Amino acid sequence: MARLLKVRCREIFLGRGEPSKWLARLSDFVPVQRSQIVNEEVSVLDMNFGDSVPDPVELLQKNGARFTVYSFDSGKRVLGLIKVREGIDIRTAPFLFQAQRENAEELLIIPFDVLPAVADALSEKSTLATVKNIFLYNTGRCGSTLMCRVLDVFDNIQAVAEPYIFALMFKYATRDFPLTSVERENIIMLLRCSVVLLNFHFQQKDPSKTVICYKLRSEAVFVAGLIQKAVPASKTIFMYRDLPGFYDSYLDILFSGSYWRYFSETTLRLDVLFRVPAMKNEYQFVSYAAEHPRMITCPVTHGVPFVFVSLWILQMQKAFDLNREDSANFFHACLTFKQLLEHKERIILKVLEKLDVDVPPDLDSSRIRDVFAIDSQKGSAMQSTRGRGNRIRNSWVGTWERNLFSIVLGHFNGDVDKPNFNMPNSITID
Repeated sequence: MARLLKVRCREIFLGRGEPSKWLARLSDFVPVQRSQIVNEEVSVLDMNFGDSVPDPVELLQKNGARFTVYSFDSGKRVLGLIKVREGIDIRTAPFLFQAQRENAEELLIIPFDVLPAVADALSEKSTLATVKNIFLYNTGRCGSTLMCRVLDVFDNIQAVAEPYIFALMFKYATRDFPLTSVERENIIMLLRCSVVLLNFHFQQKDPSKTVICYKLRSEAVFVAGLIQKAVPASKTIFMYRDLPGFYDSYLDILFSGSYWRYFSETTLRLDVLFRVPAMKNEYQFVSYAAEHPRMITCPVTHGVPFVFVSLWILQMQKAFDLNREDSANFFHACLTFKQLLEHKERIILKVLEKLDVDVPPDLDSSRIRDVFAIDSQKGSAMQSTRGRGNRIRNSWVGTWERNLFSIVLGHFNGDVDKPNFNMPNSITID
């Protein structure tokens, strides 16, 4: 039985620190009953809380614009949708899932068995049939949030940064044992229904924007094939950055802009003892990168530097494999962070041309250029320290790091064989 309950975010997520980056779970919320907040250890899946919803199809047909997909529980086989407080525009936040979590007011819990009927009913809406879906895959730290912001200035496009449901599918699909055919079909069903629900929400908010671009978390590239099966008519973009730039930007975030903290932790191997185990516990992509069969025997210290070098290589190789095996779907547009910064509106227009998205002939290009003057991740825990104030610092990538890159790339021995590897289908600007 579907249920609707009043909730609030757990206190740990409200400080904008490391916990705000944690993956989205239904346990991020606690029930609120009769205006009283219950103990934070109480689960929203406790059947004693909330009101039963006998007909979730009817509820969502009438009120679907109020709810957005947030997370699911594979054990309980339920999907959770969030309604946020009035006056909050979650789509303008750097990351959708963080805004959903921090501003949650109600949680709608729907059993998996009901989802196909919900998706079918919502899909019958004539306006929903006109939506063009675009999925923006990326390596991370490559300007994808900026790209999302730029696309959002177009009158016919809505761009949404990081609905977490796609990254959760990666966590579900990359366990220690292979997916069964039933589990695989469950993932495709969940993805299809989630996209329909998200589209319904955003289309109801602004029917004039018939193109919806979902900028995904970087690990979603590993389940891109499943996403494409769920939404076969969708278009795809891949954004990437060279390994030195990716590494430098990611470690700047992890070590809060302190080179000496980075140097001391990695030199003394404190990251191996403390940081990496903690990250493995919270982030599936860290375990995936560190323990991948092609990486686990790599003859280097398996600390933070190794993890993120491995992650970049595996993501780039996956994108390369997708393009080689299914070039009709992967990728309709492929570009680098450097190209985005250098060419701005020229490359944006080229991307939209490849995606078959109409651009108004009277487009004011200054609207695009204005976005580049604003830090797209401002206010979030993922904002680079170099984007705060007037600080300018040198790259942390030196001789030791370049040697690490060389060793790990050599051990991997794949198509992605150098730090400045270029995807073969990348856009060029004359």
